[in-house]
Amino acid sequence: MIRLADGASKPGDKRAEYYKNRIKQHAESYGESHCHALELVLNLLYTGDVAQTRIARQLARYGLSPSGFNILSILNNFKTTGCQLHELGELLVVSRANITGVVDSLEQRGLAERVADKEDRRVRIARITAEGAALVESILPSHYAEIQEMCTTLTDSEMTLVSELLTRLRHCIQNSDSNEGQRKKIK
Repeated sequence: MIRLADGASKPGDKRAEYYKNRIKQHAESYGESHCHALELVLNLLYTGDVAQTRIARQLARYGLSPSGFNILSILNNFKTTGCQLHELGELLVVSRANITGVVDSLEQRGLAERVADKEDRRVRIARITAEGAALVESILPSHYAEIQEMCTTLTDSEMTLVSELLTRLRHCIQNSDSNEGQRKKIK
């Protein structure tokens, strides 16, 4: 059931074959109504893992994790003002776990710094350093080329469609999360 764009599983893809068989087994046991949603979510998770692994390998050449690069990229857009750690957490695309640890690591390498907020000295602001900004700018061309390479079999209109569908799915998941929270409060 886990498919490539042409509808076939990639030969030798043990993970895809495993989940294809699991979906078949679950269809026999629980009925087929859930199969499309299960196939979609498994494909999403598997594809995300494959993309994340490839990006992590590319960024490792610069001594960065995807989280570290994501934080530096965000801070690069807030060059002079910086960003509070909780705001970084709200903006991160990748895992929010251990933001403090990632910023600590970036700070030790001289790529970021923490400063006191001018209005509230209890608040710490993370800012990118000149060295961090230079690193981000040096990585971006190869990073964007890598991402483009990952999508070479898709046309621009297909990429737009997939992006729109993923946005709708994300909103559906977010709405079901908030609805679940409301149902728990009512009980």
